[in-house]
Amino acid sequence: MAQIELQLSLPRDARYVSLLRRISESLLRGLEVPAETVDDVSVALSEACGNVIRHAEGTDEYGIRLTVGSTICEVEVCDLGPGFDRKMLEEAERVPSIDAVDGAEDGRGLPLLRALVDDLQFVREDETTTVRLIKRWDGLVPL
Repeated sequence: MAQIELQLSLPRDARYVSLLRRISESLLRGLEVPAETVDDVSVALSEACGNVIRHAEGTDEYGIRLTVGSTICEVEVCDLGPGFDRKMLEEAERVPSIDAVDGAEDGRGLPLLRALVDDLQFVREDETTTVRLIKRWDGLVPL
C-alpha cells in the first residue's frame, strides 16, 4: 500500500474533534487497518486534540497530520500557539504510566496516550509544539 497523508487545520473548538475522529476512523478502516489499531488511534487522536483545545493559548486553530502506511500510522497534532516551554516538555517526556495515576481526577491524558500508542514524542520547533503519536501493526499476510 502506498503511503497516504491527510493534513487539516482546525478551529480550536471541541465540536470538530468528533468530526476528525470519524474521518480518521473511516480512512483507517478503508485501508483495512486492524480494528483494535483503529480504536487506539481514534482515542489517542481525540485525547491529543482535546489537550490542545484545553491548554493551547494564543491561537484559534491547530493542525493535524495523519500519515498511514502499510504497517504504521503517524499522527501529529500541532499547537500553533506558544505551546510548552522546555521545562514542560521535559516533564511531559517523564509522564508516568496510566497505572501510576489510577484514580486521579487530572493528569491521565498523557499516560493514556502512552498506553495507546507505540511511540509518543513532543517536538518544539519555532512557534509550534507537535505531539507525535506512532502506532504500528502487523502487515497483512498475502494469500
